[in-house]
Amino acid sequence: MEQAMKNSRSNTGDHAAGGSVTTRAGRPATTRSARIGTVMACTAVIAAAFTAAPSPAQAQAGDWSSIVAAARKEGKVLFYTGQPTPVANRISAGFRKLYPEINVDVVRGPSGEVLAKVDQERATGIDGADVFVSTEVGWFTDRAKEGKLLKPSGPALKAWPAQYLQQGGVVPIVGSDPFVIIYNKNLAPNPPRSYADLLRPEFRGKLGTTELASTVLVAWYDWLEKTQGADYLTRLKAQNPRLYNGSTPLAQSVASGEIAVSAFGVPTAIIPIIEQGAPMAYVVPNPGMGNLYGAAALGWSRRPNAAQLLTDYIMSADGQAQWHGRGESASPLPGVPGAIPLSTITPYDPAKYPPAVVNKYREYWSKIYK
Repeated sequence: MEQAMKNSRSNTGDHAAGGSVTTRAGRPATTRSARIGTVMACTAVIAAAFTAAPSPAQAQAGDWSSIVAAARKEGKVLFYTGQPTPVANRISAGFRKLYPEINVDVVRGPSGEVLAKVDQERATGIDGADVFVSTEVGWFTDRAKEGKLLKPSGPALKAWPAQYLQQGGVVPIVGSDPFVIIYNKNLAPNPPRSYADLLRPEFRGKLGTTELASTVLVAWYDWLEKTQGADYLTRLKAQNPRLYNGSTPLAQSVASGEIAVSAFGVPTAIIPIIEQGAPMAYVVPNPGMGNLYGAAALGWSRRPNAAQLLTDYIMSADGQAQWHGRGESASPLPGVPGAIPLSTITPYDPAKYPPAVVNKYREYWSKIYK
């Protein structure tokens, strides 16, 4: 499948893109922090450490109407995500239409960087994320085993396919992106159709690929070697590729003509740029792979009821349509108009990439590319 629509440059984000954006759905965007890793003030850490976070039982006690009423009193929800910015904003806007009295603050960035922020907040006890959506599915399953996540309990759960509920129903798999090859139509008139084509001589010095910004990218590089040959990464390195922190800067660099081709991309980061007129398109390689997004209301949330409410909305038919209905990504929920069927994407297996495996592969990859 090839997408070739007109497009221009856009400040969109993705699950492996650099930087962060904070928005309040329905209001103009504002900057929450210059970087995901901003160091918190010591006084805030000390003060927050003595404030008891609500337990999972608080959010799940009583019937759903009680949770909705309590969420309205909480008045806001902090939504941390590795999704592209347009996707996160569509979900936030849809949620605000249903619950206008609950503000949504969105913090997004590369999944690995956002995960580090969530872990920092958990370790120090400071106020932060209520809901987390990320490609770091292994992290969700680990936290579920520890009893640290709130189990979904809203009405959307009834229609959710059982095979996309992990750890006893605690971790819903809420979406997937296919990984694609991006090219500039002016600079690559004979575009690559496969990963093998990226090794063609005309792409030497005109190629970009991604840093290891998340576990799923470790899995992708590992998959490339297993499907394209054990020496594929070395041969790709011989093409002198530029390294970027994820698919959004890669897509923007292809659109601007800085590079002709990107080995990595996801449609959710590409299509908004295409729609603004940039001379680029993408190809879904066959064979190919994709990611999985997990979601959770965090057990240490200061707003556990609002966290449950937003998680339920993400799993609802409307929330899934806001995310996947433009044909950019796949939904686990059957019957979402416009969504790519999840069965057409080969996702990576998070169980095969525990931290020890990821760290060892990072060392191996760095010896080739650094």
